[in-house]
Amino acid sequence: EFLKGADFVVLSVAIDREKCWKIDQNIAKNHGIMHYAENAGPGGMMHTFRNLALIMPILRDVETMCPNALVLNFTNPVARICTAAARYTKVKMVGICHQFEFGYSLVGKVLSKELGIDVPENYLFRWQSDDGEDHYGKLVASTREKVDILAAGINHFTWMLSIRRKEDGSDLYPLFAEMYLNGFENFEPLTREMFDIFKICPATGDCHMVEYLPYTHNMVKNTWDKYDIQMYPLNEAANGRNEMWNEIYELAMGNKPVDYLRDVHTERAEQIMAGILKNDHSYQYAVNIPNKGYINNLPYGAIVEVPAVVSADGILGIGIGKLPSPVAELCRRQIAITELVVEAGVKGDRSIALQALALEPMVDDPQLARALLKDYMEAFEEYLPQFTGKDDKSNINS
Repeated sequence: EFLKGADFVVLSVAIDREKCWKIDQNIAKNHGIMHYAENAGPGGMMHTFRNLALIMPILRDVETMCPNALVLNFTNPVARICTAAARYTKVKMVGICHQFEFGYSLVGKVLSKELGIDVPENYLFRWQSDDGEDHYGKLVASTREKVDILAAGINHFTWMLSIRRKEDGSDLYPLFAEMYLNGFENFEPLTREMFDIFKICPATGDCHMVEYLPYTHNMVKNTWDKYDIQMYPLNEAANGRNEMWNEIYELAMGNKPVDYLRDVHTERAEQIMAGILKNDHSYQYAVNIPNKGYINNLPYGAIVEVPAVVSADGILGIGIGKLPSPVAELCRRQIAITELVVEAGVKGDRSIALQALALEPMVDDPQLARALLKDYMEAFEEYLPQFTGKDDKSNINS
């Protein structure tokens, strides 16, 4: 009833999110794969399938009831939901994600003395600090006041192209590289390793970067523990959501003042809507949109994460040229997997799902791909109506 004639639709939905996420991780673990399982990897595929089952009917309603609306999507996997919208609907969609902000926390920690930012000496990024303080949020905010970072790539797998001081535009990248690569061994060690190898620093931190790489999943070698990869706090997230809904109710009922909302951390949906309505040509540091040459060594039409200008004409990405060739190749492989996962998830095609798993960097055996698919499909049958009754052409039981 709210969709009819809407100008904007905010999409941030999931069913049994933490419960299913845990199962995603555990099934992979049973097959020797330790992974984050949200946006990529075997579990990321199932996350995509479940959310597509929920979201595709919503997008069909949008097509019918508000065909000119802009859908602002927060639901993960962001790139895959946006790919489904681009390939299989007429819906206009932009994907929004805050993870690029991690790059600011990284730069702020490494250059804290240079920038005059107060950071606890023993600060390592954690979802919740021991003293209960939001050191991460404060660090991001303090660094953004003093630094501009340009980054691009694909969602949760972006790369910092430049780091500049806001005050005078001076290049901070050489100093950042010198300090990070000659110290900070225990601060985001996989990010540091990738920076050292490819000479460009990832922006999204170890916990998400591992979703796209094969370097940490091996349970026999304990590579996950070696890099001290942090898992998402599933129990805390579920509890926090309940508290959030209680707070929303109090705000809606007028039992709590709303003034403080002007100053809270924002995911930027309202900024994008305002930019379009006001035609203010405002800058957004990261949006997920179809590639129209913005990154010219990634496939045209693929969902990429780039900076953009927002106006009444919509969201126009800013061209960044090319990513370094090795980094572009890492992104291209994930784009190819995304296309297969989305096609399988929309069509309910297990044979294409098997192909996607066979391409996964964490899967090094075709029989492992078959076994994973079999176990996942059995575990999540009730969440996957698009696969019900489909011919099983993948012989996953062989």
